[in-house]
Amino acid sequence: MSIQVEKINREQVSQILLSEESHFLDLKSIDIKPAKLTRSISAFANASGGEVYIGIDETEIDGKNQRTWRGFADQEDANAHLQVFQELFPLGQYYSYTFLSCNDCIGLVLQVDINKSREIVKALDKPIPYLRLGAQNLPQHTEEKLARLRLDKGIDSFETSTVKADMEVITKLSSYS
Repeated sequence: MSIQVEKINREQVSQILLSEESHFLDLKSIDIKPAKLTRSISAFANASGGEVYIGIDETEIDGKNQRTWRGFADQEDANAHLQVFQELFPLGQYYSYTFLSCNDCIGLVLQVDINKSREIVKALDKPIPYLRLGAQNLPQHTEEKLARLRLDKGIDSFETSTVKADMEVITKLSSYS
């Protein structure tokens, strides 16, 4: 499968660099370990979806965060990062990616669009699901959080959940139907 390389101009690069990380956007360095990247992928897939740019460095200079474009030298250098998508989504659903290049910038930035998934997606480094909330990836590692996630995704519903009730109550309630 060939991945499209899209040329963008300096103004578009500036828009990416000035973007605020949010519930729908995450910016990552090419130095991120692919397994750790799966936390963001899991979080977006388990929430409403989102966009990740891999190849954006963030450093603090004089107390302010500065972002710079430092992409992959070539597509092959991104192989390990691309492989995690195949592991998480073997059928190729829920994501699409494009390499971005700019004449004045170093390397290729990988832009990934992640869609909301129907099923719960777990990260690879810690086999638990994450959920995107604001600009953070929250682990969903308790039974209560997993139950809430199953309800939010429509995997479970209150209508099909069993509850503990005395037979007396059920008999009394059935007389109302």
